[in-house]
Amino acid sequence: MSYTRRVAYNTIVQLVGKLITTLISLFLVAALTRYLGVSGYGQYTTIFAFTQFFAVFADFGFFWFLVREISKPDAPQEKIFNNVLTFRILMALGIFAVSFLIGFVIPQYHEIRYGIGIIAAASFWMTLNGSYVGVFQNRLRMDKAALTEVIGRIVILGIVIFLIGKGANLNQILWAYFGGNLVNFLFSLLLGRVYLHMRPAFDFPYWKKIFLGALPIFIVSILGLIYFKVDTIMLSLLKTPEDVGIYGPPYKVVEILILFPAIFMGNVFPVVTNYIYSKDERLQSAFQKAFNFLVISAVPIVVGIALTAPRIIKIVAGSQFTSAHTIGPVFGIPATSGFALQILILAVGISFLSHLYGYTIIALGKQTKMILPNLFFVIFNVGLNLLIIPKFSYIGAAATTVITEIAVVLTSWYVMHLYVDLKIDYKILLKAIFAGIILGLVLYFLKSFSLWILIPIGATTYFTILWLLRGISKEMVLAVIKR
Repeated sequence: MSYTRRVAYNTIVQLVGKLITTLISLFLVAALTRYLGVSGYGQYTTIFAFTQFFAVFADFGFFWFLVREISKPDAPQEKIFNNVLTFRILMALGIFAVSFLIGFVIPQYHEIRYGIGIIAAASFWMTLNGSYVGVFQNRLRMDKAALTEVIGRIVILGIVIFLIGKGANLNQILWAYFGGNLVNFLFSLLLGRVYLHMRPAFDFPYWKKIFLGALPIFIVSILGLIYFKVDTIMLSLLKTPEDVGIYGPPYKVVEILILFPAIFMGNVFPVVTNYIYSKDERLQSAFQKAFNFLVISAVPIVVGIALTAPRIIKIVAGSQFTSAHTIGPVFGIPATSGFALQILILAVGISFLSHLYGYTIIALGKQTKMILPNLFFVIFNVGLNLLIIPKFSYIGAAATTVITEIAVVLTSWYVMHLYVDLKIDYKILLKAIFAGIILGLVLYFLKSFSLWILIPIGATTYFTILWLLRGISKEMVLAVIKR
């Protein structure tokens, strides 16, 4: 099977899996927003945002270090895997314990400190699960990772619905995530045994190599998470739970959508890494194909959601969130969750390309070159949020995210081109934008139609225009399906 077909297969399988888990997540959001209310859902959002910071510390860059190292020609995969996993377990135990304790010393988190502890424990299992996902990624068998994730999410959904029916409080509901994540890890352990056997490994000289290799990835990752997630934390500290609650549904939609370029680049990453270290001339072609796919995918997502955001929020979170606001109109537009989503979706579109450049930088082993830029992004993001959030609340936080993402993609593009001579043909970008404009006009004039009717009409319109412009071709389709 060709690399193109294998990447396509893994991407499609993951997208199908992610579609299922996304539907489950949206159902969970719909159930929890209605059950917990704006303030309660704000606490729920704060717990996950806070704990996610520590999850990045616990991962410590191990995931991408593992995938990169086992993707190199003739790598001792079992030695790498077991040492990374053992190191990861010990570090995760300590870090998640610290996250629980820190929750006790922040006055604003008094009511949610036990919730933080529960989700910290749940996150421990997902941190360990990441090692097996790395193996599946390397073997281009992400169907197994998708399967275990779907099983875990179904368990979470079932427990949450049961507990809501019993009138459970927020902390009791959070235990559903502990159970679901544990099930996810156990199934990954079972399916991963065919490739590598898990056993403790204490090769301390190699641990030093792991530490030094993962550290730059970790620093870049934690700085990236800070400038991406700090707005929710700052809202929780500077504003009210209602502000966080209003921001929660659009941000959940954004988090789900950003998974798509991450999924695709995760499948491309082992291929690109192998091409780089074996000096394979197919690197240029693989990179251009990745660029084309990401551009073609990003444009309809941005246009479609920008024009239907209020209806999406109503479906996801209920009518209560379509009108809820804590500040007055901004530039004459009501400051609702829908408006926040319309702003944030611009950052999603930009992130498709920043994923491409960022993952390529990691594959090159040049992630240290992104440490200072990412530090600047954090300082810039936090500073701008401090200025804007007190007056514009969640709308200001959304705008800051877009501005920061623009800086990220431009910097990533520049750094990548310093170390690899990859020529990018931008014709597909112009074609996709033109097709996106036509899509926008169709959605605008048919705005009275049901959203479920607009989706197939919009998709058909966009890809038909793109086909006529030769943005996609018969050859591209055959490259995906042929052996």
